[in-house]
Amino acid sequence: MPKVGILLAGCGVQDGSEIYESVLTILALEKAGATWLAMAPDVEQAHTVNHYTGEETRMEEQRHALTEAARIVRGKISAVSEISAHDIDALVIPGGFGVAKNLCNFASAGIEARVNPHVERLIQELHGLGKPIGAICIAPVLVALALHGQNVQMTVGDDATTSLALNRLNAQHQVAKVDEIVVDAKNSIVSTPAFMLAQSAAEAEPGITKLVNKVLELIP
Repeated sequence: MPKVGILLAGCGVQDGSEIYESVLTILALEKAGATWLAMAPDVEQAHTVNHYTGEETRMEEQRHALTEAARIVRGKISAVSEISAHDIDALVIPGGFGVAKNLCNFASAGIEARVNPHVERLIQELHGLGKPIGAICIAPVLVALALHGQNVQMTVGDDATTSLALNRLNAQHQVAKVDEIVVDAKNSIVSTPAFMLAQSAAEAEPGITKLVNKVLELIP
């Protein structure tokens, strides 16, 4: 039974992981008969957003990415620093602004961004071993940054700004619809737009399910 890592970045679309994408990933993995191992970096979030008002909260309300991500998975989570590529058969990264704020600083630094060192290590280890990586929503940017422009092929839907950033990172962007996936078979990387295009969980689900099933298919 394959074990798939799920890399989270907090809890909530504005400052952590997108909850619908995370839960749909878990559902697809379990329905496919796979087990999963959730993880997140043991770091403070870049900031915290009030998801009711959409406003950034005061600095004294700072939250912790690992602690917040634990909410999504009922506490079953590990720090990325504790996980090796040898512990899992594949990795799926849901989206959400936390990917660009807590797993790396793309939200503030653009293509000059740096990736959390433990996240970067894990992605590079997996890639080096030929183990598949699934990147949902904004997560392709993280993968491109971690792999330092190894000409991987991915999608963020049709978002012009983000696709330009991917191309400048030496990744090849391919336009895709909300229910489509892009498969880079050479690099064992699968991506889907999800909430880069979706307006509901029902719209995001087909692409995420296809991504999960393809990631499982690519496991060596």
